[in-house]
Amino acid sequence: MSKKKPKKKKRYSAATPEEYNAAKAEVKGALKQFNWRLAGEMLAIFAVLCIAYYLLLQNRVYWASPVLYTAAAVLFLVFFFVNRGFSRDVVPREALPDDWTEERKTQYIEEDRTRKEFARKIMVVMVPVLLVVAVDMLSLFVLPLFVV
Repeated sequence: MSKKKPKKKKRYSAATPEEYNAAKAEVKGALKQFNWRLAGEMLAIFAVLCIAYYLLLQNRVYWASPVLYTAAAVLFLVFFFVNRGFSRDVVPREALPDDWTEERKTQYIEEDRTRKEFARKIMVVMVPVLLVVAVDMLSLFVLPLFVV
């Protein structure tokens, strides 16, 4: 017979008042930094798209789904190519080839900065469209699993 070792009990330590206050201050700072205007704009775009999409579906407009899914794919690809990937930061000067002149490096960095600003504007529309697609997929594939 093999002897079973008793499981060790996990010890949970409560945060000290200093740690609690530091965490609370960090959360408050993050909320102050949060861009509420942008979140409101994206929520409004999501609501308008969702209402329009489901009204079209209710009226049996059969091209609504392919248009939504195609728009989501096109917006995603445009964002990806305009932004040159998913990076948020502008390319640092040190990462550029050494054989480039300083003028060319400066021009490339400025072009990259303008591309990222334009990509951010694309993302403001892309995220709500992708959320509508996600809601549609959930309503099509996941919710019927819970219906008895």
